[in-house]
Amino acid sequence: MGQKLPWRIVAEWITEGEACIRSVEKVYAAGATKFQEYLIGELAGIGKSLVLDGKVQSSLFDEHWYHEALVHPIMIAHECPKDVLIIGGGEGATAREVLKHKCVEQVVMVDIDAELIELAKKYLPEWHQGAFDNEKLKLVLDDGRKFLSTTDMEFDIVILDLVDPMEGGPAALLYTLEFYRLVSRVLKPGGAMVTQASSPILTPRVYATIRNTIASVFNITRPYITYVRSYNGVWGFVAASNSIDPSNLSPDAVDKLIKERIRGELRFYDGVTHQWMFTLPKPIRSILDSYNDVATDSNPIYVPV
Repeated sequence: MGQKLPWRIVAEWITEGEACIRSVEKVYAAGATKFQEYLIGELAGIGKSLVLDGKVQSSLFDEHWYHEALVHPIMIAHECPKDVLIIGGGEGATAREVLKHKCVEQVVMVDIDAELIELAKKYLPEWHQGAFDNEKLKLVLDDGRKFLSTTDMEFDIVILDLVDPMEGGPAALLYTLEFYRLVSRVLKPGGAMVTQASSPILTPRVYATIRNTIASVFNITRPYITYVRSYNGVWGFVAASNSIDPSNLSPDAVDKLIKERIRGELRFYDGVTHQWMFTLPKPIRSILDSYNDVATDSNPIYVPV
């Protein structure tokens, strides 16, 4: 049982001058690993949550809106993904969703923060649901970029479930041109990647720059969105490949593939939802047209707060 601290709050900066404040009703664990500060607790409005460096990473209220949106569109678009690489995804929920696919034979999960992984195993069972114990999962405790630079493995799908690019943070150079070239290097022919890409509304330049940077490496680049209340609004992703276009899938095709290839029921993702995510509203299309920036190691992109 956690310690009850009804007076404590989490004040998360959204943009400069704007913050979201939630009371912390219970604390399960709090402290700092070698790489980041953490809080696992019950937050008002969104329930049990993981907070890293002052930012909510996921909550039981709507983590499935994020994790199913991140994983399934690109997995469904591939004809039969057998080998999957996850970089990040410390809660284990991304691995949980990947392992629902019947085609999958091996999942390699690379995360730099061993202490956070142990905290997730202990305090976030609702997220990983035993994924860390699955015989198909190989956990590598290493820097994701170093892994990409040195591995001789190849993958059908690479999923980048990373924290936002914060200056000095563990993912600061995991959104650059040089990094995405490394991702491309480990993809099998016909392979594809997807990354979380911040919010097109709250951090539009970051979202557009991530899209632009990935488009400098891959022939097909498809930005898409979902809504995540825990993140205070619309959230963005970018899928990319040299041959796969998930936006071409019809709702009926998605539903058929889900029935054929996924074990169990999904709570968020289906064919109609797929179509909605890839149908960007005019303001977001305008945002993508407004920036030409490309992030590099020498000139990376950071979220402003």
